[in-house]
Amino acid sequence: MRIESIMKPRFLLTGLALVAVVSCDKTLTTTPVDRIPAENEIVDAGTARAALTGAYDGLQALSYYGRQFLILGDLSSDNARHRGTFQYLKDVDLFQVKADNTAISGVWGAIYDALARANTVLDRVQNVTGLTDTEKNEILGEAYFLRALHLHNLVKFWGDVPMPLAPITSADAAGQVTRAPKATVYAQILADLSKAETMITNAKQTRQASLGAVRSLRARVMLYQGNYQGAFDATTAVLAMGYSLEPTFANLNTADGTATAEDIFRISFTPQEYNEMGYYYLRAGRREVAVTPALNAAFETGDVRKAATVAPSGSEFQGVKWPTTIGGEDIHVIRFAEVILIRAEALARLNGAGQLAQAVTEYNKIRVRAKLAPHVLGVDVTTQTDVLNAIDKERRLELALEGDRWPDLNRTGRAAAVMGLSSAQTYQLLYPIPAREIIVAPGLTQNPVY
Repeated sequence: MRIESIMKPRFLLTGLALVAVVSCDKTLTTTPVDRIPAENEIVDAGTARAALTGAYDGLQALSYYGRQFLILGDLSSDNARHRGTFQYLKDVDLFQVKADNTAISGVWGAIYDALARANTVLDRVQNVTGLTDTEKNEILGEAYFLRALHLHNLVKFWGDVPMPLAPITSADAAGQVTRAPKATVYAQILADLSKAETMITNAKQTRQASLGAVRSLRARVMLYQGNYQGAFDATTAVLAMGYSLEPTFANLNTADGTATAEDIFRISFTPQEYNEMGYYYLRAGRREVAVTPALNAAFETGDVRKAATVAPSGSEFQGVKWPTTIGGEDIHVIRFAEVILIRAEALARLNGAGQLAQAVTEYNKIRVRAKLAPHVLGVDVTTQTDVLNAIDKERRLELALEGDRWPDLNRTGRAAAVMGLSSAQTYQLLYPIPAREIIVAPGLTQNPVY
């Protein structure tokens, strides 16, 4: 039986004189076996490689891609609802979040832990001897990609956020942290991705950063920025790399994390280094979170994604996208289907000559894989609004339970209306900065009302 672990969060001070170098330990221990002292941390080729491994391990945290980050992205939306016993998740579902909510604080802490690991690699590896220039650049390029990913994940949920670009090495330095404007953070994200693209040589590896992952993340970021031409151009670069959709949707999330041609960047989990997505969604596990009747009803008759996403569970609906409670399924950070949907949306929003028809052609690739009839422009969809609504529906169903629905509703300005929020509740469109952070960093302002 698994228990909910309660640990003191390190938040922005995470990584102070420490760096992860081996697989993360899921149990409480008296010795931090996944960290070593700073003076021994990155001094040669071996420890540089190990530090990069540690940077990737940060993604596996249960408060990050191992569970909580993804769950919040659907629990705040119309895709999922709380049906378990943890009050902090119920508060998210009911839009009664406070600044001491442990689920949200945990996600914040996990992302900044992972960001600190990437910053440590970037700070130390450039001075390491014993690496070829090619390998050193590869390590640094992958760390730049990871930092860009973490920063974007922070902006999606909190807006303006602290943006440390070097290891925080003292409590005094941590106490001086302030929030950077979202536009500044986005500029840094794109700069990091540009650096990564010049340094990474591997085109299509799937469990580490690749050129395909860099270009795909750039497309996602530009979509969130509203730079639709930039998003379209980025997807063009990804399409040229030869990715294709996995023919069978259910194969994307097998019990042992089977690789597919659709994979762009995925996080490897095993029964020993497990995720808890199935454990939280399945009736056989905690059944802490359920699928909403609205999401269940949104699937058209014949859509094969439905059986691979949701199933009846008494009077509720359970999420079955991750088929076991063991947690050995890999988690996709980004896959080719999302790139296609980004391309479709960018075309639809540009809405130039012929671009609406092109947008329909793109999202029809997703419908056909789902065994649905392709849409015909002028018959099934006519206006730009029709096409954007169809793309939104495909994003909702294709990426269901992968943590994208709430950020999608927010970036398109529809969250309050879709969720029926009153004017007194709309401040919860952004999550609160954890109260603990503001106590230790007085210059760190809170999001309004919290």
